[in-house]
Formats: sequence, C-alpha cells, structure tokens
Amino acid sequence: MTTFAKSAAGATLGLAVIWAGAALAQDKVQLGVVSVNYNSPSIQIQTDAAVAAARERGWHVELFDGQGDQVATNNAAIAFIDRGFNAIINTASPNTQMSPVIAYANEKEVPFVSTFSGLVPGIVADIGSNNTADAAIAAMELVGRIDGQGHVVKLNWNVLPALRERDQGFRAVVDEYPSIKLTEIEVKVPGQVDDAYAQMTNLLLSNDDIAAVWVAWDELAAPVARAIEQAGKADQIFVASHDGIDEVVSLIRDGSPIAFTVAYNVPHMGVVAVDVTEAALKGEEPATRALTLRPCLVTREWAPAAGSAIDFGSCKLFSAD
Repeated sequence: MTTFAKSAAGATLGLAVIWAGAALAQDKVQLGVVSVNYNSPSIQIQTDAAVAAARERGWHVELFDGQGDQVATNNAAIAFIDRGFNAIINTASPNTQMSPVIAYANEKEVPFVSTFSGLVPGIVADIGSNNTADAAIAAMELVGRIDGQGHVVKLNWNVLPALRERDQGFRAVVDEYPSIKLTEIEVKVPGQVDDAYAQMTNLLLSNDDIAAVWVAWDELAAPVARAIEQAGKADQIFVASHDGIDEVVSLIRDGSPIAFTVAYNVPHMGVVAVDVTEAALKGEEPATRALTLRPCLVTREWAPAAGSAIDFGSCKLFSAD
C-alpha cells in the first residue's frame, strides 16, 4: 500500500508517491507523456528528450499529442492512468487546465510531473525556468536598446502559465517607462505562426513608428522577423524573444531582425522530468515543486558558432558580462 508524504504542517502533499520500489520492480515502468501542442518546436524538443530518456531506462513510453485540444489531452492522460500506467509527464500543457487529471492521478497514486506547465497543488514538480525573472532581463535588454522610449509591440498567448509569467516580467520593466507606447497582441493557438505573421504585417501597414517587438516564445520570432523584412524595415525594428531554438539562434547569428533570445536548455528539462519521475516512483520527493534551470541570453555577439550547441554551463545572461 502506498502512502502520501505530509508537509510539516500536516497537510497532505499528495505529490511524490511512496511506491517502495513496487513500480520499478516491474518488468517495465509504463510512462504516459501528454502535450497539448507537441508540434511547437521547444515543446517537441523537451518532449522528445523525455521520451528518449525514459526509453533508455527500459521504460515503456506512449506519447499523446493534443494538437491544441486540451480536453483531448486531459482525456488521454486519464486513459493512461486507467490503463495502469505508473506515471504521467505533461510537457507544456497548462496545469491550471488539468486539475481533473491531477486529482485523478493523486487518487490512483500515480506521480504527475510537468515541464513549463505551472506550479499547482497535486503535482510532484514542474520543471522549467524562472520565467518572470527571465522576461524582466529580456525586457531590460529591449528597453536599453531603445533608450526607454518608442513604440513596442508585444505578442503572447496568455494561457500557458510560463507565458503568463513572462508577460508579468516584461510588464514589470516596461511599465516603468512612460515614454514607451505598448501595443499588445494575443495570438491564436493553434495557428500561432500564421497569426503572428498576419498580425505583424497588419501592424506594420498601419504604424510607422514601431521600434521593437517582444515575443513570448521563439516560434513567433521567425514569422515576425519575416514580416519586418518584407516591409523593408529590418534596419529599423528588432525582435526580442525566449526559448533559444536552433532556427532562431541561426537567425540571430545571421543578422536577421531578431536581436536576442533568452534561451533555455529544453532537452535537459525533459531529462530532468524523467529523473524526477523515477525518484517519485522510489518514494523520493524533490526539494521544491518548482524546479528551475539556468537560462542564457543569446545575442549576435554571443551566439554559438554554426553547428555548435549553446553551452549552458558558461553562457552569459546579462549584457555587461
């Protein structure tokens, strides 16, 4: 019989399940991985890394791509639990929209681990970054490049908790500069790439004063940069972003309008998610339920050489480093 650990105050954590090695003693641990938007590049990278790390341990892994459908994603996770799977990993699906899944996982004593999905009660841990702080760093870099004034466009999708946190960090900086005019765009998901391009194209047609664009994740950066280039304004407008996917790092290196991105070691996030899941199956709790990894600031000067990966052990995060 498994039991749940208790906090010092005596409240049931219902999180890291004490399996006493039972699950790991089976022929194979069965892991269900769910992602509401698997085809988004950074999400795909962390998901694939998690799947690979689990399979290297000899686990049986099944992946469900919700293709933008949160209800289908939730149903798939519940189905994994009903089929007797030992653990669930959720990659970048809003935990705030998965409360029934998390409650059911706790009821069935199935560890629920997530990446970039938000800290909520009932999970073992969420692995990501301090998005609020990272976005404040990016926003300060942006503000410094425009001397604290001018027209800035912000594109985001404020459903995913990590993206809401980035929004808050961005606003914490920009709101202190009254000479900045801010235009805020909520992109449509799914369809975010086409929508970002269309939204930016329309804004450029009606605004001659845009100085910079902040996008909450790299998937939006390339279409926004393309719209800027097609409008003939590549020398007038720069783009700031988050994630550090290879395509965007290459565009930064090659002199596109994308000036910098705050990069995350997303493959390592997937591996850490599996490490935390394995520990939970052994009855071991993480030190904190919000596990954060070190990011990097990738600029044209600091971009790794073509064919080289970002070195997260030695990279820089502040412009004066």
